Amino acid sequence: MTRNKSTLPIQEYLKKEGPGYPFVLSSRARLARNLDGVPFPQAANEENLEIARGMVLEAVAEAVSPQREWSMFFGEELSRDELEMMTEERLISRGFAEQPRGKALAVYFGAGEGIVVNDEDHARIQAVLPGAQFMKALENADKIDGKLESEVQYWYDHKLGYLTSCPTNVGTGLRVSALLHLPALSITGEIAKTIAALGARGIFVRGIYGEGTGVAGNIFQLSNRKTLGVKEEEIASTIDAVVKLVVEKEKTSRKVILREQFIETADRVSRALGVIERAKRMFFFEALELISLVKLGIELELLHIKDFNILHVGAAISPYHIRRELEKDTSDEDVNTKRAPILRRMLDL
Repeated sequence: MTRNKSTLPIQEYLKKEGPGYPFVLSSRARLARNLDGVPFPQAANEENLEIARGMVLEAVAEAVSPQREWSMFFGEELSRDELEMMTEERLISRGFAEQPRGKALAVYFGAGEGIVVNDEDHARIQAVLPGAQFMKALENADKIDGKLESEVQYWYDHKLGYLTSCPTNVGTGLRVSALLHLPALSITGEIAKTIAALGARGIFVRGIYGEGTGVAGNIFQLSNRKTLGVKEEEIASTIDAVVKLVVEKEKTSRKVILREQFIETADRVSRALGVIERAKRMFFFEALELISLVKLGIELELLHIKDFNILHVGAAISPYHIRRELEKDTSDEDVNTKRAPILRRMLDL
């Protein structure tokens, strides 16, 4: 089942704005589920993985997507470019991309919904929406979960809840997360205090690509730590409340830099725009930092150019999204050289 890499679309939610924009970029609800009587993926042999994959994908075909709106991909049949592009859009993990054999992905590109099969758990159901829509994302994930459970039996303990490969997910198996763009908190240095305060409240703070990744483009991922002994709705409500507090801190920091660092801020965002306008090549993480500053400049009315969605632009200038536009066997230098004009085109410069 080999496909041309150019046929993979960019997910629709990356192009859209939702409640809380431009501070809150997206909301995600992810449920970890495992099949009763089948070893966890890390302990499974090839036969076990094949059994689990078949059961989950058959359930998707029968109950989740009877009208075939969802696309299904076997990990080992995806090209390296496809795997990397899916990682760049946060459809799959780095671990999936590096060891795809026995894994699978079922995805509804138009709705921001997907099921990752045999990564850390037999099924990781996720629903992503633009902006701050945590309850709605949870509702969407729960609907998929219910349909899947009508076809398969989950590994469930009446005292602990859903059993998962990682003990930190036991219970509800739910992670609710938000992607936030927080450039002013970073500029003022208040972001370190904010992260410490969130940690004390049981909130993970990570980079855009999740666990084990650094922060790039001043985009932060916030998610719940506790999954045991708490209801799903409580988790979503907690993330919603925490996000509102962080957004207010970002708004306050923006007022501070306009009042106390006006010239420095205007110079910083103008220099970022100047680099984008003139650069002959651009590294990916450098580009993310530049578009973050330009986005801030637009929102503070310091720059008067066309506004843009930072998630959409960030995905489009990712390494393997650029490789899609180039010939095979493209070098990193070719990608970095191509990134500069692509970014100018997307910003109408």
